[in-house]
Amino acid sequence: MHKTFISYHHSGEQDLKDKLVEHANVGEDFIDKSVSDGDIDPSLSEETIMRKLREEFIKDSSVIVVLIGEQTANRPFVNSEIQAGLWDSPVGLIGVVRDDLYDRIYDKDLCSVPGCNCGITLRRRTSLFYEKVPFLIRENNAILENNKSAFPHYSDSEAYCGIYRYSNFFENVEEYVDEAFEKRNKLFDIKKTNDSDVQTINNTHG
Repeated sequence: MHKTFISYHHSGEQDLKDKLVEHANVGEDFIDKSVSDGDIDPSLSEETIMRKLREEFIKDSSVIVVLIGEQTANRPFVNSEIQAGLWDSPVGLIGVVRDDLYDRIYDKDLCSVPGCNCGITLRRRTSLFYEKVPFLIRENNAILENNKSAFPHYSDSEAYCGIYRYSNFFENVEEYVDEAFEKRNKLFDIKKTNDSDVQTINNTHG
């Protein structure tokens, strides 16, 4: 399996991270160097912070897995780690959501898109999706190869960043990581930077 960096909220998803690292078949491929308070000076420029994250934490990895729980989207370290992974030469990117949260950020609906209206069942984002999923994860989940329109019938395998339920990801880690790795060499118009209202190491609010 390809070397993989795990980005997560330490006090929120430590249990999910530990279970992955202990996974008998893939644990040795995970890089355990996530950023903590004091590791990066927030007064540094954004470019310097991105470079330090890439060189000191993410440099050996080719894929970033982001474990997503209740507070992940507002964690400055997580948002900066994701951006650093996409900085310059992007790594593969995967969002992995706690099972109970996954069932709240998505529900099912029938296709009623004008011009299609085929009536098949689709996974629909709820309002909670935009509150709980980190900005660059959700933005790159809607970006498809060769600039295809993000029509509602696309699958996670077609998006630059797939978003998966934790239990499904755990059972298929190598498959999903390999898929994310291969996407790096395809034509995606990747969203690489956080918006100004996203909390990052050098941009916190309140």
